[in-house]
Amino acid sequence: MACLPALSDLPDLEPGDVHLLWSPAPEPRPGGRRDGLEALLRSALAPYADLPPAALRFGREPRGRPFLLESRLPGLQFSLSDTVGGCLLAVANGLRIGVDLERADRRMPALRLARRYFASSEFEALSALPDSLREQTFLQAWTAKEAACKATGSGLRNRLDAWVFDLDRRATQPRLLAAPAEAGDAAAWRFLRFAPAPGFTAVLATPSPPARVLSAARA
Repeated sequence: MACLPALSDLPDLEPGDVHLLWSPAPEPRPGGRRDGLEALLRSALAPYADLPPAALRFGREPRGRPFLLESRLPGLQFSLSDTVGGCLLAVANGLRIGVDLERADRRMPALRLARRYFASSEFEALSALPDSLREQTFLQAWTAKEAACKATGSGLRNRLDAWVFDLDRRATQPRLLAAPAEAGDAAAWRFLRFAPAPGFTAVLATPSPPARVLSAARA
């Protein structure tokens, strides 16, 4: 997603649309990470909600998924992900969404984490890969699972092994094989992997196909 347009250049958020808003973030974050994320979230959501940033009020679902209590768009949904060097906000109209962002060069103990948190078939698939491919494949699966859990609002606890993906290295996009009961029809889910900026990888998860997915960069 090189040369992203500015947020002001995006068309209106129509029913079923998703806007992906990329924001580079200096390290360390001026004023602290938590306050910076809240300020970014308020300033980005205010135009969609048609309210001043300070007037936005947030609620939380039983497992912590945030939502706006008031908005010009009754179906406004959002999901925020943050990592070293950048933030990604997904905003949708009438469609639950989840997004997860990671640095593409992040290194994680793939087999140890997969043995504990992934489905047995995924662990076996990772075990069969050469070391040069294993960590990248694990990271791709991890981001897809996190995005899915954010979309349902279940949280990660006791859910990562219920979202089962095909870890075939030839696949260009996440392919879901099985999902937990709260996900509904597993065949209806859509996953989009993309690079919001060089050096980053992200996944957008939606429980049904979005009408349009449009991207922009924030200053």
